[in-house]
Amino acid sequence: MNRSAKISLLSLAITTTFGTMMAAPAVKPLAVAFPDTSALLVSWVVTLSSLFILPTLFIAGRLGRRFPRKNILLAGLLLYTFGGVGPAFMHSFTMILACRAILGLSIGLISPTFNTLIAESFQGEARLRMNGLQTSINGIGGAIFLCIGGIIASMGWREVFLTYFYAIGLIVLTLLFLPKFPPVPREPGAGVTVRLPKFFYAVAIAGGIHAMLFSLIPANLSLFLAGNGIGNVASTGYLTAFALIGVCIGGLAISRLIGAFGKRLVPLDLIVMAGGFLLVSQAHAVWTVAAGVFLIGLAEGMLFPLSFMKTAEVVPRGGLPTGISLLLASVYACQFLSPLFVRGVEALLGTESARGVFLLAALGLTAAAIAFVPFVRNRRQPAERMVQL
Repeated sequence: MNRSAKISLLSLAITTTFGTMMAAPAVKPLAVAFPDTSALLVSWVVTLSSLFILPTLFIAGRLGRRFPRKNILLAGLLLYTFGGVGPAFMHSFTMILACRAILGLSIGLISPTFNTLIAESFQGEARLRMNGLQTSINGIGGAIFLCIGGIIASMGWREVFLTYFYAIGLIVLTLLFLPKFPPVPREPGAGVTVRLPKFFYAVAIAGGIHAMLFSLIPANLSLFLAGNGIGNVASTGYLTAFALIGVCIGGLAISRLIGAFGKRLVPLDLIVMAGGFLLVSQAHAVWTVAAGVFLIGLAEGMLFPLSFMKTAEVVPRGGLPTGISLLLASVYACQFLSPLFVRGVEALLGTESARGVFLLAALGLTAAAIAFVPFVRNRRQPAERMVQL
C-alpha cells in the first residue's frame, strides 16, 4: 500500500470516536434552545449515534464479501455527511436525534471496514504502528475540530453541526487515492463458523468499559462546567480537545511503551486514567479540568490500540472481521450507555452533580489496576513477543 493510500485510510479514523464527540460543544446551547427536553435526551445528541452504529456494524462484513470495500466506505461517508450536517437545518429535537441516528449507521459501515483493511494489510509491528497512528490521528484531528467547535458554539448550536462538512474532504481522498479493495474472497471452509477464543470476549468487554469511561468527558463535560461555574460555552470544546491531544500522544507512544513495560502497561494506564478522573472530580478551575481530561485521554490513547492489538493476536485470521465487529460493538454500545450510567450513579448517590460519578470512576479504575497486578506477575511474557503481533 503506497503512502497516499495509507494517509487516506488513516484519515478515516476521525470518523469513529470523533464522529460522535464532535457535537459535544453543542450540548449546553441545545439545552438552552430546547428547555423542555430532559438532560438525558440532550446528552444523547453525543451518544445516540453509538447505538445506531450496531445494525450496520454487523452487516459490514457481509457487504465486504459482495462489494468492493472502497464502495462501502464511500457510501458510509455520504451518509456520514448527511447525518452530521443535518441537525443544523432541523427545528425539532426529534429530527436532530434522527440525524444523529443516521450518523451512527454510517460509522457502522466505515469503522469495521477500514479497521479490517488495516488488520489485513499490515502485520506485526507495522500493524501496531498503524493502530497507534490511527488513534493519534483521531486524537489530533478531534482536538483541532473541537477547538474550532468550541469557538463556533458561542455563535450557536447549528453552526457546530456545520463543521461536519469536513467529511467532503474524506470523500475526495477516498475517491482519489484508495484502491478498490475487491470483495473478500471466500476461502475453502469459509462456510464453517470460526470459534472465537473466550479470552477475546474479555478483551471486548474491557474495551467497551474503558471507551465508556472516556466518553463520560464529551457527553457530560458541558453540563458539568456550566453547573459548577467553570469556564464558558467555548471551554467544552477546548477541554475536550485537551483530552484528544492526550489520545494523540498516547497513540504515538504506544509502540515504544509496550517494548518498555510489556503487560505492566495496562495497570499503569488504568492508574493514569484514575488520576485524571480524580482531578476532574475535585476541580474548581479550568486548568485542573484540563489536566484531568488530558490524563484520561492519554490513557485511552494507549488502551484503545491495545484492544485492537490483542484482538488481532488472539482471534484466528478467518474470524478477524467478526472479532473486530464485536469489539467495536462493545465499544459503541458502552458509549451509548454512558449517560445511563451517569444518571444511575447520580441517583444512587442522591446528587445531580457529575463529581460523584467521576470520583467513582477513579476508585473503580484504581481497583481494576490493583486486580490486574497478579495477572501481570503470573502471566509475564517477553515484551519482544508483544511487539511482534
